Amino acid sequence: MDNARKYLKCYMEKAEKHFKDWGSYYPPRAWEEFEEWNTKTFLKHLRANKSDVIKTKSYVGLLDSTKEFGFYMAFQKPDYEMLNNVLYQTSRQKLLDGGMTASGADHCRLLMDATSAFACNDFEIIDCFFPKELPHSKGVFYTEVSVNLLKVLYYKENDLREEAIRKANEFLGKKISLWEKYVVSYFLSLIDRNSEEASACLLELCKAYQKLGETGPMMASKLKKCFASEIHGLYRFARIVGEDFFNKITRPDYTGFLDEFETWQKEHNYPKGKLFYRYPAEMGYMNKIFEASLPMVALKEYDEIKKIVDVEKFAADLTANVARLSDAPCGRTADQGG
Repeated sequence: MDNARKYLKCYMEKAEKHFKDWGSYYPPRAWEEFEEWNTKTFLKHLRANKSDVIKTKSYVGLLDSTKEFGFYMAFQKPDYEMLNNVLYQTSRQKLLDGGMTASGADHCRLLMDATSAFACNDFEIIDCFFPKELPHSKGVFYTEVSVNLLKVLYYKENDLREEAIRKANEFLGKKISLWEKYVVSYFLSLIDRNSEEASACLLELCKAYQKLGETGPMMASKLKKCFASEIHGLYRFARIVGEDFFNKITRPDYTGFLDEFETWQKEHNYPKGKLFYRYPAEMGYMNKIFEASLPMVALKEYDEIKKIVDVEKFAADLTANVARLSDAPCGRTADQGG
C-alpha cells in the first residue's frame, strides 16, 4: 500500500476509534467537521477577553486541528501543492507554539519542527529560530550538535566549522539511538559534500523513523510514519549546500518518503508554501498571527551553566508584531479544492 493510501486508512481508523471512545469523530473527516471543531474550540476557550499575550498563546496552542486534517485533504487527491501549503501552515504553527512553550531547553529543541518547514522550502525560519547571533550549543544532544552544523552551512561560519565537527564526532562516539546517529551523520555528510554518505544516511533515517515510538523526545505516530516530513526537510536542506550537490543525492526508496512529492517539487522549482486555510472573521486573530513577522528567538539564563529559550519574550514579541498589522477584516477563505 502506498504512503498516501496508508495515511488515509490510518486516519479513518483514528477518527472511528475516537467516535467509539468519545462519541465524536476526530480528527475531522470533512470540512464541516473541521470547522465544527474550530468553532467549539473558539467558543469554549478563545471567545472570552484575555490579555494580548495570553490570547496569542491560546490561539496558537489550541487551534491545531489543521495538523492532521490538512494532510488528509491533500492525500485524497493527491494534491502536492496543497500538501506543500499544509506543511507551511502546520510547521509554522508548531514552531510558533514551541517558541512560546517552556521546556527547560534551548532553541535547538525546535530542529525537527524546523525540518518540516524545510520540506515546503520555508528556509526563512532559520534566521528567526536559529539566529546567527546566538552562540553554538554545547553539543550534549543530537539536536544541539546538528544545529551547530546547520548554522555552519547556512551562515557559512567557516571559523566555527572545525569545532562543530569535533563536537559532532564526539557525540557520535556515545551510546545513542539510530535516529540520533544518522541525523548527525547526515549533517556531517553535507559539511563534507559527500553525496553518497548523505544518500545512505537518508535511507537509514527512513528505517529509524519507522521504529520511533509514540512517546519520547523524538516520536512518530502511526499517521506520521506514513509521511516523514522531517526527512523530506533534511533532504531539501541539501539545496542550501548547492544545487549540483543536491542533485547527486539519491532519494530514499522507503516507507514514509514520498518520491512523487519530490518530483512535483523539482518540476515546480521548489516553491515556498503558503497558508492552506484562513480562519473565519470571528477567529481572524489567528490569520494575523500567521501574517505577522516572525520574532527572533532569544535565550535567557536558567542557571550558572544553562540557557533556555526566553518564551515570555518570544510571546510578547509575536503579540507586538500582530498588533502592528492593519485592522483589515480577515474573512474566511480556504483552499478547499472544491
